[in-house]
Amino acid sequence: MNKPGQFFGFLVALGMAVFALSVVLPNGKTELGPFELGYYHPKDLLGPLWSGEKPTEQPKSAIDPLGLDSIATMEEEWDSVSVAVQREIELAAEKARLAVPEPSLDTLIQVVDVRTFAPYFEALEALKADPSKSARIIHYGDSQLEGDRITMNLRDRLQKEYGGTGFGYVALSPLVAPSSLEFKSVEGLARKTIFGRRDTSIHDAKYGHLASFSLLLPNADQTGYAAKVDFEKRNWGFRLARNYSTVRMHLEGAAPVEVDIKVEDTLFSTRVFPAGEWTLGVDVPEVKAFSMELRSSKQARIYGVSFESPSGVSVDNVAMRGASGMMFTKLDPVQFQDALQREHYGLIIMQFGGNAVPYLKDEAHAKRFARATGRQIGFIQRLYPEAAILFIGPSDMAYKEGLDMQSYPLIPSLKNALRTEILSRGAGYWDLYDVMGGEGSMVDWVNREPALAVKDYIHFTPKGASWVGKRLAAALDQLQIEYENTVEQDLQQQAALQAAAAEVSMQQATGVVNDTIIHE
Repeated sequence: MNKPGQFFGFLVALGMAVFALSVVLPNGKTELGPFELGYYHPKDLLGPLWSGEKPTEQPKSAIDPLGLDSIATMEEEWDSVSVAVQREIELAAEKARLAVPEPSLDTLIQVVDVRTFAPYFEALEALKADPSKSARIIHYGDSQLEGDRITMNLRDRLQKEYGGTGFGYVALSPLVAPSSLEFKSVEGLARKTIFGRRDTSIHDAKYGHLASFSLLLPNADQTGYAAKVDFEKRNWGFRLARNYSTVRMHLEGAAPVEVDIKVEDTLFSTRVFPAGEWTLGVDVPEVKAFSMELRSSKQARIYGVSFESPSGVSVDNVAMRGASGMMFTKLDPVQFQDALQREHYGLIIMQFGGNAVPYLKDEAHAKRFARATGRQIGFIQRLYPEAAILFIGPSDMAYKEGLDMQSYPLIPSLKNALRTEILSRGAGYWDLYDVMGGEGSMVDWVNREPALAVKDYIHFTPKGASWVGKRLAAALDQLQIEYENTVEQDLQQQAALQAAAAEVSMQQATGVVNDTIIHE
């Protein structure tokens, strides 16, 4: 039988062994072959009794799925890196860089010159004056946007004020369906993306402006190509987004593609897309559920389908799971430019950076990523200078260090580098990290009741995404007020200069300038 003293001695010895390991292991962690063995830090065991602080380091990741290490060696060649063949296009000259003020805590949209947002605000002003006009926005981002999250709050705010219905462009075989429309079944389509793991059998870069397409697959008897998608409106989401009145489809086929719309197996309408690349309207019924059937003798690509209205505001949500935002220069520039011009976007929103955070090694790495992001923005500006660009920086994110969750230490370095790069290119920057509350805010969001973020300490809950979407809409409203005030000041200054010029001209005409008689 064990005596109490022996048992107590065992516990003391065990505790000393645990403590000794926490001191001996480097930085609380050690590598064992390809694996990393984590262990407690003395501070985790002793709390405030431990005075030996260790420097905070970015947690190591065993893999680099985004290829961020390549930035170090391919930094200046990033724009040309692509396994696909691209058509050449003559681009406009790159804009001169702007001077950027020092960073400070700012939860509003930051710009060097608010006049760069004129294309967006002028489109809204024209729409308010003439409701038959339209204004369009596209919101690119990573998995934080899946299911139309964040975007739908901005869209609903704008459609309530300026008109418009529908939720805009979506892939015909989406990874996650939008909140307003359920894709009950998808048959005969394969999703292909230019980001993430690419299909090496596709040798061109024509993926459309959504950076993905749905490939029409062979039918059951191998006599042609066919697909079917069943749609049903959801009972939740925003009413205006659900009540679209117009549908347009962008596709490309080597042979004509027939698109049939059916309600309970009864044909409602048919649209035949000629061979080639087209964006045409498809007549759909105003019912809760319907199906779409596609047929062709040859393979076709469906680049996207837009559920919208003929006028008012449309906001497209483009979620790219796992993307870092480096895919735009890989797209076929001719097709990409044609799409941007066809849809006449007034505002392009880009929300990336979160997927890069866990794999950044140091501050220099963060700056290289920011410069690569800047080149993506510069590429879009040169393709389509008619739109304002807003970049949303990474949110706070947390990882486990010992017993505690803490923010990734390189997020401040990354967001400041992104801010400098983006503002210098004449785009706007919205600091989501600061908007959330800065360092430690992700842990706070997870612990709130109700929670605003899920326990992966990366993604928002629906309530958290809604909160961000509403703050984004409010930030754009505030920027619009700043723009209108700036325009008014410009008009006043212009009027004052014209009045002064007219006064000088009148004085010269009468022979008097500055109270001095001019003698011939």
